[in-house]
Amino acid sequence: MNYGEFGALYHRQCGKFVGKTCSVEELRKVGRGRSPKCVSTWPYQLWDDYDEVFRDIFLGNRSIAQDVSKLKSLGVTHVLNAAHGAIDVSKEYEKVGIEYLGVPADDVPTYNLKQHFEPAAAFINNAVKKGKVLVHCHVGYSRSPTLVAAYLMLYQELTAQESITLIRGKRFIGPNDGFLRQLCEFNDQLVEEGRLELP
Repeated sequence: MNYGEFGALYHRQCGKFVGKTCSVEELRKVGRGRSPKCVSTWPYQLWDDYDEVFRDIFLGNRSIAQDVSKLKSLGVTHVLNAAHGAIDVSKEYEKVGIEYLGVPADDVPTYNLKQHFEPAAAFINNAVKKGKVLVHCHVGYSRSPTLVAAYLMLYQELTAQESITLIRGKRFIGPNDGFLRQLCEFNDQLVEEGRLELP
């Protein structure tokens, strides 16, 4: 493969990975734009309340997160809330046996979402072994898809580019540039540690 196509700038020195595997620009390019599932009623309703973006993983907004009966009908057993604090219906989940993880993230480029990548990915991985998981934030556009991408990188061995492309194929997303940079850094880290191989 021609790594230049992905903007991958790397080399091996003494058998150790050094360099960058992706850029914010390329993740922005594959992650933005109109998803095949987008509806045409912009600006009123650009995307659905939820979409299944990977097997047993729903990505959605606060509306679906607050509709506990709908979650139960979908078979959701776990909820990961990337806007914990602003949105919290965990007591309702407890009543119906839905496991909950709250991530108090701000949707700003300077927020360190990377600190939550591994715990959130582990929660998602555990969830899909037992049932189905909803990962959400306010609209399911920036914070939550970034966490799903981190899961795909860690547990499905997809690159940041592949993860964002896969999610975008199912839902209109646009993680902010700070989150895209953190996904690139995470990609570099996983490759360097031998936990992710470049295609």
